Amino acid sequence: MFTFPVAPDDLLHERTPQFTALGIPRPVVDRARARITDMWGTGAGSWVPVWAAEAERAYAAGEPLLASLCWGAARFPCLATADRRAAQERQLAAYLEAAPGFPVRFQRAVLKVPEPVPVHFFQRRRAARPGVVVLSGGVDTWKMDLHRLAVATARATGLLVAAVDMPGTGESTVPLAPDADRILVGLVSQLRRAHGRPVGFYGISFGAHWAAKLALGGQVDAAVDLGGPTGASGLPIDVARLPHGMAGIIGNALHLDEMPGPAVIDDLLARFSLREQGLLDDPGSGPGGSPLLVVNGANDLYVPLGDTVGLAGRPGTTVWVVENAGHCAPERSTQVNLALWGWLVARLAGERRLPRLAEAVVRQPLRPFLRGSSDQGASRRSAETE
Repeated sequence: MFTFPVAPDDLLHERTPQFTALGIPRPVVDRARARITDMWGTGAGSWVPVWAAEAERAYAAGEPLLASLCWGAARFPCLATADRRAAQERQLAAYLEAAPGFPVRFQRAVLKVPEPVPVHFFQRRRAARPGVVVLSGGVDTWKMDLHRLAVATARATGLLVAAVDMPGTGESTVPLAPDADRILVGLVSQLRRAHGRPVGFYGISFGAHWAAKLALGGQVDAAVDLGGPTGASGLPIDVARLPHGMAGIIGNALHLDEMPGPAVIDDLLARFSLREQGLLDDPGSGPGGSPLLVVNGANDLYVPLGDTVGLAGRPGTTVWVVENAGHCAPERSTQVNLALWGWLVARLAGERRLPRLAEAVVRQPLRPFLRGSSDQGASRRSAETE
């Protein structure tokens, strides 16, 4: 693990909408931003001490969940320093203390696949549906950070939500690697055996890479790829030029000891391409994939648009491009999640599948924002294919 150059104020400027969407009130983020002057140090104006003070303030006010979210901000964006690793432990402790107050049933388990995989399970208290959806974030936003989304997904769909850290992040004990999907395949197999239900996957950012890979390989019953790098465009991602320290964040997920040179990290990341792995070749000749929904904003700064639209036309694949939106389309997160929840339920709920009409109804609020769409309902085939 290693530190790397990143300007904390620039990082907070970019991530403030994300932090507030995760549940940290805007005044708390603004207060932290006003005090932070250093990213990696341990002084009064350094990242971890400032966020730790906000976490302690929340805990003293009787808000352990907010304390957990602030500890999550303290360990952000990776576990490159001892105080960040300690912050993650404090985050987990505060989260488990808050758990009895969650509006859904919650359970933490550590499954052996054979590597230990900590899993957080969420399910609504009434009218649960048969089906499991694995939820995974990306290289810097992990399962406890996604608490709001996990709870909302469980309540909205009735499915059992299993939130995990993707390989190389959070509580994962293995590095990020092109073949790390073996961990997730093992997890899905255990969930099938334990629950006897269809299993889906909802991946966000780099976590969505695994959603696409598992769906294309037929390892899950359905999957949602929200903003994932897939290699479908055939264009390399110039990782060294990505903003806000992303090369260093990815390098830490790869469990490297120092910042790699541009050629090294480009070579490492090229191995993740699903095209290079042969998963995008001859869609009609393979073993057959699973239903896949691919969604992203048209203005993503991190992932080429071709990694999304390049999957259009594949059997069982639906593509939504959200206009005037960035990486993972956070500007339209409410509409996107409502629509993709309907899509997931329609494919995972077995005999009680959501009717196509109901699925279309919950997708309606998103339609005006899809590429090729209009408020009058003009043709959307360029934005939606299935």
